[in-house]
Amino acid sequence: MLTTDNIKFAQHLLALKGLYRDEIDGFAGPKTLAALNAVSGLPKSWSLEKKLVGLIQLEAKAKGFDPRGIDGYWGPDTDIAFEQLRSKILFGTTPAPWRPEEIISPVNPNNWPLDNPAALETFFGKKATNLTSLELPYPMKLSFPPFTEVKKITCHKLVKDSLHRVLSRVKATYGTGEISRLRLDVFGGCFNDRPIRGGTRPSTHAWGIALDFDPDNNQLRWGRDRASFARPEYVRWWEIWEAEGWVSLGRARNFDWMHVQAAKVET
Repeated sequence: MLTTDNIKFAQHLLALKGLYRDEIDGFAGPKTLAALNAVSGLPKSWSLEKKLVGLIQLEAKAKGFDPRGIDGYWGPDTDIAFEQLRSKILFGTTPAPWRPEEIISPVNPNNWPLDNPAALETFFGKKATNLTSLELPYPMKLSFPPFTEVKKITCHKLVKDSLHRVLSRVKATYGTGEISRLRLDVFGGCFNDRPIRGGTRPSTHAWGIALDFDPDNNQLRWGRDRASFARPEYVRWWEIWEAEGWVSLGRARNFDWMHVQAAKVET
């Protein structure tokens, strides 16, 4: 998500390149645009916002933090790369891993494994393998540009049936109107072969056994005081997932309320 602080950081990057000499104020005016137009690799035809995002993506990739494409869109991979790039440039180091390396959960009817790479590989196979397509019981829309409607997703074949049961129950419980109002159809991704945010080991997304919903209103480090999915109207949503053994990191650990996974967490 492109914020005033992110624009300031983009201006800082332009200043480091010697292309911008005006105030770093978070306002992308004509001088910022002129500096962006001087950056090699940014299409001149892009909008101002896409150029700002593209600059961050270019600089992240150059520093070894892969945003998974230079497309001018602020998606989850760009968000991860931005956090690493910002910390490296401003503080000289990347963020230290802050998530637990092992996590377990008491409710587990599908016998989902422990959330560590060895256990996940034993149960699901190597990451980015054994994937299949799931037709969703109700359409969703991507949480980041271009906000495309999603009717199918890629997930691991061992979670496909369970995932379909969960989402079918969500539809039957809430109905399409409430699903839309509560933003249960705002989809942040499932399969994504990447490491955990702020860490080095593979994410559960790399196996296609985790999903993110409504990231803007349930950001990674937000707790119960800010995340929308912590509110009472979402209790039934989480109970439906938990009946199949899926784990909400928000409910279990009070962070990353967007995220639900088919792997055990320690409560």
